[in-house]
Amino acid sequence: MEWSDLEIFLAAVRTGSYTAAGRILDVNRTTVGRRVDALEKALGVPLFAQDPLGYAPTPAGVRLLAAAEAIESEVAAMLADIGGIGRQTAPIRIAGSGGIAAEFLPELAAFRRAHPEVPIDLLGELDPLDAVTRRRADLGLALVRSPPLRLAGLQVATLSQAVYGLRGRKHLPPLGWGYEFDAALPGGPWASANPAGEVAQAAALATCNNWPQMKHAVLVGLGKASLWCFAADAEPTLERLAPPDPRHECPLWLIHRAKAPPAPELTLLIGFLQNALKERTGS
Repeated sequence: MEWSDLEIFLAAVRTGSYTAAGRILDVNRTTVGRRVDALEKALGVPLFAQDPLGYAPTPAGVRLLAAAEAIESEVAAMLADIGGIGRQTAPIRIAGSGGIAAEFLPELAAFRRAHPEVPIDLLGELDPLDAVTRRRADLGLALVRSPPLRLAGLQVATLSQAVYGLRGRKHLPPLGWGYEFDAALPGGPWASANPAGEVAQAAALATCNNWPQMKHAVLVGLGKASLWCFAADAEPTLERLAPPDPRHECPLWLIHRAKAPPAPELTLLIGFLQNALKERTGS
């Protein structure tokens, strides 16, 4: 058994697919599959089993994963001690509910300044639970009451919403969520703060399909809408038109796949964001 075999196994577990692992390791999918097959034959046990969402480690795979992570830590420490160069880190793919991850660009910029060796990739996914489950994202900034059992998470804040409009222009029309948003995040308690889909269309409302669009639409005077208070209160040109509605508040979670322990870089980012987002949101 060689370290390179364990490195490939780690990448396959963390990304959830041979294709994604190959992209990180700069090899093709066939090579990843062949090396994992050889590792299983050498150990005499299967390391992956299929479930409804793809493949997950078997009990033997979980035990090998723990050993491989310990070796990975030792290799990283050795490289740091001798000034060696390790493999280039793959980007951490981030998705946020309704695009809310874009609100935390200052925090992500601060992380990059502290850890320039860790690249990040901000996705356009509207539903982070689906994106993380389907392995399109590594980290989800999810606005949910609680994460599903297939995912692991850390609650970092509880966010409140209120109706905002341009200061001095209280009679602007309401804004709504569009069909794309409504299809991706249907019926959630926080999403229902603004009319959505057919309801918004029937009222002839201007609609938006993600959080950055909605916030900017209110900032330029296109209409009024329920916005997250931590962000809207920081805009001097906006004013609250009603107190926060407790029916529309929601916890903010940092979400990752439960069956794939985070890579060291992702663990580093989660720890950073846990503190940074609490401070930003006043939680």
